[in-house]
Amino acid sequence: MEKLEFKLSADGRKLQAVCNPAAEPRQPIDEGYVKRALAASGFSEYFLQNNVCSELAQRFNSASSTFTMDIGEKRDGTYTITVSPDGMTAQLTLTPPYGGKAVTNEEIHQGLKEQGVQSGILEDTIEAAATCCRALNKVIATGTPPTPGADGQLLSLIPEMKERGPQFEDDDKSIVDYREVGGIVSVKAGDPLMRRVPPAEGEPGKNVRGEVVPPTPGRDVQFAANLPGTMISPDDNDLLLAAIAGQPVLVTNGVVVEPVFKVKNVDLSSGNISFEGSVVVDGDVASGMVVKAAGDISIGGTVESAVIEAGGNIEINGGVIFSSLQAKGSITALFAEKSHFSAGSDVHLRELSMQSDLTAGGQIMVGEEGTAKGRLIGGTCRASTLVNAVVIGSHAGVPTKVEVGLDPTARAKLVTVTHQLEEKQKQTEEATKSLSYMRENPARFGEDAEKAKQQQLSHLQAEVLELTGQKKRLQKRLEVIDFARIKVQETIYYGVQVVIGDQALVVDDDLQGVTFSLDNGTIVF
Repeated sequence: MEKLEFKLSADGRKLQAVCNPAAEPRQPIDEGYVKRALAASGFSEYFLQNNVCSELAQRFNSASSTFTMDIGEKRDGTYTITVSPDGMTAQLTLTPPYGGKAVTNEEIHQGLKEQGVQSGILEDTIEAAATCCRALNKVIATGTPPTPGADGQLLSLIPEMKERGPQFEDDDKSIVDYREVGGIVSVKAGDPLMRRVPPAEGEPGKNVRGEVVPPTPGRDVQFAANLPGTMISPDDNDLLLAAIAGQPVLVTNGVVVEPVFKVKNVDLSSGNISFEGSVVVDGDVASGMVVKAAGDISIGGTVESAVIEAGGNIEINGGVIFSSLQAKGSITALFAEKSHFSAGSDVHLRELSMQSDLTAGGQIMVGEEGTAKGRLIGGTCRASTLVNAVVIGSHAGVPTKVEVGLDPTARAKLVTVTHQLEEKQKQTEEATKSLSYMRENPARFGEDAEKAKQQQLSHLQAEVLELTGQKKRLQKRLEVIDFARIKVQETIYYGVQVVIGDQALVVDDDLQGVTFSLDNGTIVF
């Protein structure tokens, strides 16, 4: 008998080692010897217990007589199939056999059938896993996910349509993009303005069990309820048409058409202009004239000693001298000299501001990128977030004041809103008392009177809520804006007064290329 032999147990499942320590030559064995003997025996594929070869060698070396020891067993390959909670994948984990029978392709398919998997079966993946007898969470079946429906859209049918308000570059600084804007686009009654594209339902999917997975439908979108100057096509509920001739302006969920008044020049021959729409002046606005518009005002020439007021934007190709301009939107001009500007959003002067008073709810830009022009000399300049100029002040020490960090119009609005809120709160309190008295004395008041008083109270409460929100928003706007700054590209001269929020300083020396901002309540540069 050899020193070491291997055999199967009577039931054919366990692997046993038969050891004869007395066999010649008598010498100790080690773990390597056991493994080599096992490999030569043809039983190396069987599952072995942990550290069994080392344990067998130790026992052999200490034994004096023949003994038999269980060292392993025959094991068949195993598999598990797991279907994901959403039913969109089936995964296979496969272990190899140890001297036993490997899992077959057919067994895996039977397992899929037992799990109800019938769709999206990956045959090549299953065959590869069965061939190598090993897999860990291998996806062997995939469902078809549903395709979400496309959201509804409102598509503009008019080229070159512009939105009211400033345009911004797509960067962290949010500097206004002052791109050239062409002439005002106009339409006539009946022209198509916008088409509504209904949302799509999407395409259903199917999970691995063959069950239909419904898609998520797209979100609907509708035309706004109030779009002046437009109408829905009588033949197509998804088509918005112009009801009048005028200027189309893109607004939230639709287009409005503003009538446009066009004139060559504004002078004594035209008279003053006051128009509920937009105004286009091809030439100049003469001294002493007034131009007012509910929409935009576009002037091709210059403005001198005139008054210009717009509910939208003011765009002037030439300069402005001794004039007053007010816009709820932005104001753009070549230069301003001894003039007053007040803009709800931004002011942009391409070349110069001389001895002028400029106020902007957003930014004030004097000069254009890439040019040496852009001087802000004398006067007062106020903006919420940014004043940007090439040069501020002058060698001559002309008094110049630049302010940022406060909404220049919010304080006056806050006073008005606070007064309105107090008045409405007083009326609400009186209405509440009246309603309580009516309910306590139903015989004296009819049901209609009580209902009318309740409606009045509800209306007052809604007004109080709205005014309270306005007051909070205005108070917030009065706070110093963290990123408010004054940017000087080249020189700011001695004597210029800089104000950020409630902090102020007078520049005590000429400075080059600086940016003023607020840091912990102190102006820094």
